Amino acid sequence: MTQNCWSLLDRGLLWKEVVKSATDQESFGKLAEEVVKQLQEAAKPKNALEGVLLDRMACSYLRKVILLEENARYKEHRRAGVRARNKDCTPEEIAGFVLLDTQPSSLLHSGSGFDAVMKYESDLDRGFQRDTFLLMQLQQLSQQSAASSSRRPAQSARKTIEGDTEKPAIG
Repeated sequence: MTQNCWSLLDRGLLWKEVVKSATDQESFGKLAEEVVKQLQEAAKPKNALEGVLLDRMACSYLRKVILLEENARYKEHRRAGVRARNKDCTPEEIAGFVLLDTQPSSLLHSGSGFDAVMKYESDLDRGFQRDTFLLMQLQQLSQQSAASSSRRPAQSARKTIEGDTEKPAIG
């Protein structure tokens, strides 16, 4: 990393906490580190503020990965239950029952908890999008500030020199 670059891999806190909550911390940790390295390379955060936004983005992304894995396990559990209840049926009938049982309208019935999961997924998506937008705005402002400050010293130095050479008007 360059000297003026904030390291998400070293200083990120949120994404590391998400790894701790994973079922298989070792393999998920490897995936998380790869994601973090790619985010770091893509965004190149220059300071802690940009780094914190990037950490939040990594956290949102990794939480969504965990959520999708859990969702897949839940659906497989539901499929296994349908197969067990209908083991005397033909494979085609079982496939139809499985499709009916795992379609979103069946999963979203009142009290299933699936609607809360869908809301959580939506919240993660919105948070990731918001943090991406904020990071892009912050980096754009930083670039504009750097560009304007590289022009200003020459102007302000000239004014200082001109100010020193001019005689004050006395009144």
